[in-house]
Amino acid sequence: MPEITYLTPEQLVEINRKVLQEIKVKRADSHRVANRRKLDALVGEVRDLDGGLYEKASCLIMGLVGLKKGHAFDSGNRRTAYVAAKLFLEANGKGMGDDFEASVLTGIREGFYAAEEVVEWLKGNGIREFRRYPR
Repeated sequence: MPEITYLTPEQLVEINRKVLQEIKVKRADSHRVANRRKLDALVGEVRDLDGGLYEKASCLIMGLVGLKKGHAFDSGNRRTAYVAAKLFLEANGKGMGDDFEASVLTGIREGFYAAEEVVEWLKGNGIREFRRYPR
């Protein structure tokens, strides 16, 4: 089995910086690490996860969008998560099946999707439409 190439916390910080330069959404977007411990822990969690590349990419994307324990960055967490998952998969000889869908990333952040659904989406097998439920 080939060795897996993992993203480092420093690479994730750089991805966030570049994403915020390239994809401006809000004037107030700022490149700042909000929680370095979360970032370090997430990298460790992805490394330690028993599973394949898509399961690890799902863990990365779900961790970065803030589903677990808040955000790693002040701005651009979903954009960073998408790019990081894509780069992780590409570095390991895999691709992402679907193009960027902001609503899917919002659904991940809201806890609408299970990890298995995110894995299938990353593989290109589609995903159910995200809908907010009335509270």
